[in-house]
Amino acid sequence: MKKILLGFVLTAFALIGCAGTSNDPEALDNALVGFTSCVQGSRWQEALDYVTPDEANQISPDGYEFKPEYQTAARRLPLSTLRKAGLSVDGRGRLVGIKAAMDEANERYVVSEEQAKVGTNLEEMEKKRIQRRLEEGQKILQEEEQEAEQEQQVEVFTNKLTDEEKRKYGSTRDLQAPEEFHDENTEEAEEQIFNGDYESD
Repeated sequence: MKKILLGFVLTAFALIGCAGTSNDPEALDNALVGFTSCVQGSRWQEALDYVTPDEANQISPDGYEFKPEYQTAARRLPLSTLRKAGLSVDGRGRLVGIKAAMDEANERYVVSEEQAKVGTNLEEMEKKRIQRRLEEGQKILQEEEQEAEQEQQVEVFTNKLTDEEKRKYGSTRDLQAPEEFHDENTEEAEEQIFNGDYESD
């Protein structure tokens, strides 16, 4: 009986030793290559064979397909990244720590609500931009109209007397430029004085 009990204990230690993690690079590489090739081919059930049972249950509760978030994460992780992730294999050559690596990959690609909104309001941004340009154009047109009005408001001088000036100066005759003023009496007097020669010295 003691021999049987001792045999059980030795067998249990052997199994525990086999079930522990291993740093065998060849076994790790084989498991990673098998896992990534199954993921790339969307062979999820086969990919689960390369994962420890505890992690496999968390990745795929039904044992057939990965949860959608783990499918996305597994596709994001190329073989080169998995080799640097510090994974190990158990005694049966199954990956230990692959779930944590996929969780980390998912966290890296989580975006905030504000980041998720980027690009969704392009139409609204375009309308605001157009509105700003229209307002700028209207402002420029108003400034040009104001400048044009100022240019048109030129003070015009006339040679006609206003009623107030007529009362002030006592004249009822409109002022005229000398060349426009024609008086027959003045013309006759000038002819007699200058004998018709207005340009004499």
